Amino acid sequence: MARPYDLVIVGLGPAGLTAARLASQELGLRVAAVDRGRIGGTNVWSGSIPSKALLEATVRHRQFKPDAKSAWESMLAARESVHSHVADAASVLDWGVSLHTGTAVLTGPRTVEVASDDGNATLEGRFVLIATGSVPAIPAIPGIAEVPVLTNETLYDLKSPPTDIIIIGAGPVGVESAQALARIGAKVQLFEAGPRILPREEPQLSERLTDILRNDGVDVHVGEPILAARSEHGRCYVETVRGEVDAEHVLVAAGRSSSVTSLGLDSLGIVATPAGINVDARSRTVLTSIYAVGDSAAGRPRLTSTAVADASLAIRDMFLPGRAQASTMSPWCIFTEPELARVGFTAAQARERFRSRAVKVHQLELSEVHRALFEGSSEGLIEIVTVHGRIVGGHVISSRASEVINEIALAVRFSVSIEELARVPHVYPTIASGIGRLASDQAVLRLRRLKGFAKLGRLTG
Repeated sequence: MARPYDLVIVGLGPAGLTAARLASQELGLRVAAVDRGRIGGTNVWSGSIPSKALLEATVRHRQFKPDAKSAWESMLAARESVHSHVADAASVLDWGVSLHTGTAVLTGPRTVEVASDDGNATLEGRFVLIATGSVPAIPAIPGIAEVPVLTNETLYDLKSPPTDIIIIGAGPVGVESAQALARIGAKVQLFEAGPRILPREEPQLSERLTDILRNDGVDVHVGEPILAARSEHGRCYVETVRGEVDAEHVLVAAGRSSSVTSLGLDSLGIVATPAGINVDARSRTVLTSIYAVGDSAAGRPRLTSTAVADASLAIRDMFLPGRAQASTMSPWCIFTEPELARVGFTAAQARERFRSRAVKVHQLELSEVHRALFEGSSEGLIEIVTVHGRIVGGHVISSRASEVINEIALAVRFSVSIEELARVPHVYPTIASGIGRLASDQAVLRLRRLKGFAKLGRLTG
């Protein structure tokens, strides 16, 4: 007897939604999907969309401090707008997907048990796709369990913005939240145990962003781990090596853990840990009927773009001829203002991977880019890393760096040389024209070495 479904999807964040639409609407397959009830995932409700919308509300009012209440309401409205546009329950049903709300457990290589208030249901399919995403990680700080901490999943559900907050962790979530909240008037104290904020970024760029945060009013503490935490009389207290500080709220932004440990995978021989599920290059687990994508998969970048791409490839791998492997290269952006984006190797990584003499770092200050000058946003930098002249990495701190980095990502993906990039005319005036200027400057340096040939014409007439 034929199985009821071709595909059962567990989780309807960006990856699950992409898979559901492709398999059901585009390929005409029988698809069932399970979600706990908040379709859209972290990206829409507590990640990229609300944090960027809140900061955007401050960017629109550069000349004066925006009203905190209005900015918060603008963020909430943006979140609802994107949710209804990306996908809601009605959209998923319109695609032809059988939608189930509840908690999922995999009971076999092709079966998923769904527990809900209305009872249990068993879904069976040719393939199962796990796309359950991730949840905030809570660090092992003494006393933290007794403190009513916020995470990015609860911060944006507050009815009004916090006015006084301690943020633990200066990765992307911590830094984005710190700047946005400071710009709407909150007192923000940002703590990072390491020697600098954004430790995965180029040191020069993270140092520049530190200065920008401090200019925005963020009290930045680096090299200060949190030793203990407590709450008393409606206030939250954290202890550092320099003493105890307090605030109305504490936001924990110390990374994320894959949301896969409650799916019953151990009984199927699939190891599921907070780091995720091990998959092959085709996103398959040790049971080839079960795939895992996005934040559910171990070793994958925790990015919406990567999750969506992996989900698309997984559907192709399951149902269409040919095989495709997930990309190991993804551009990344931290949506502060200005934005900080990167792709490929940092200079240090390139020198470690390749011979140091083959590595060159090319930089252009944003003050050399005319668009940045007349926009009043010239405090930035474009950096391209090459090995034997081929582009292997790029780093940008500027307005719209998230747009600019895509060109460099293509150059990295296809091993474009910096000289080839110099031959591509760039629209003027744009921030991206800085890439053309940087590449052209390097080409000019090469021409200077040939200037002797240019003068030979004097002798030959």
